[in-house]
Amino acid sequence: MKKTQEDFEEHEKEEQLSVDKEKQSRRGGVKGAVPVRIIMVVLILAGIVFAFFFMVSGANYNGYEVIEETSIKNASMVDYIPYQKSLLKYSKDGAVYVDEKDKIVWNESFAMKMPVADVSGEYAAIADLNGNDVYIFNADGKVSSTAMPYRICDVAVAAQGEFAVILEGNKENYINIYDRNGEKISEMQTTIGKSGYPMDIDLSENGEKLFSSYFNLDGVEVRYGLAAYNFGAVGQSENADRMVGGYQPEDTVIPKVEFLDNNTVCAFGDKQFIIYSMREKPSEKTKIVFEHEIKSVVFNSKYIGVVIPNDAEAKDGEKKSLYVLELYNLNGRKVMTKNVDFDYDNVRMIGEEIVFTGGTECRIYTVKGKQKFSYTFQKNVVDLIPTGYGRRYIILYDNGSEVIRLKHDSDKE
Repeated sequence: MKKTQEDFEEHEKEEQLSVDKEKQSRRGGVKGAVPVRIIMVVLILAGIVFAFFFMVSGANYNGYEVIEETSIKNASMVDYIPYQKSLLKYSKDGAVYVDEKDKIVWNESFAMKMPVADVSGEYAAIADLNGNDVYIFNADGKVSSTAMPYRICDVAVAAQGEFAVILEGNKENYINIYDRNGEKISEMQTTIGKSGYPMDIDLSENGEKLFSSYFNLDGVEVRYGLAAYNFGAVGQSENADRMVGGYQPEDTVIPKVEFLDNNTVCAFGDKQFIIYSMREKPSEKTKIVFEHEIKSVVFNSKYIGVVIPNDAEAKDGEKKSLYVLELYNLNGRKVMTKNVDFDYDNVRMIGEEIVFTGGTECRIYTVKGKQKFSYTFQKNVVDLIPTGYGRRYIILYDNGSEVIRLKHDSDKE
């Protein structure tokens, strides 16, 4: 049968439609659908991103590699305090600031009988307990050295370099405040019978507020208390000694007070801690009380951590943990609980990590409660300091130190 022009055109359309379907099939589907190859690439990239995030934030490392190694003479006589994402090492003979690679940035010699250090921001203060000297440092080295008129009992430094000292006089005690260059800004006199004996002090970040714990004698009874001072305009208009608040917590000793940020103070007791808001004058925000004595406390500008004995019974087949770490935010709400399964010697919190060390053991937990690192070393570990650079830490031994990088035992060398 002879084909008409219409039949010919219809045949052309059918052939073109067949070709278009074949092209669509090769491209992965109909118009508007995502090609299979692109989907696979996206999934692979997403997997890589997820794996990287897991590695840097939630991984449980069980090994390490040594990046740098140093030896320390008379290591048992050296103390350490975290400073500028690294370490400030100090002893009776002087202080050394090392960077995240454990390389010396500056070295300052002095002679002290019992050095003690405090750090805030870029500034560090080292004072000679029962002596008279206070040295102030920043990241470039020594800023000043000042001889106190009486014996030093405690020291605290603010983020801009001002520092406060408790001084023990012949009949009275003093809380004095100095600028970074050692010029006296303020002097407060205290006595056992009247205002009490100051036990611990801390300065706010801006240096304008001071918080103190003290004890006094009421006949034969010892009472413990807290006092707040403001050296700004509010305190100046309040009274001559700048005191803007006082408290007497019942049935507790308050050996330590700490500004967690410029406007928040925590008073640490033997079985409790109390959080105060202090923009100008203090007011109690919350109090957390425990049944047992607190073994250790850690803190930063976001959290307060306490380590207490573990009363809970172990589950079947599990070893009972010795302690429990509880973490609270600055409103007093518990945000994390973690069992601690070994008898540690030292604990510290830096950034988002809490580090336990004891004997040859080490554990690192995040503030979310994840165990980041667990390891048994071949020799005694004095301390482990995060440097703030990924998986790099400075580990301190009895006779030296190492810069290490955490890894998995399965990682290829």
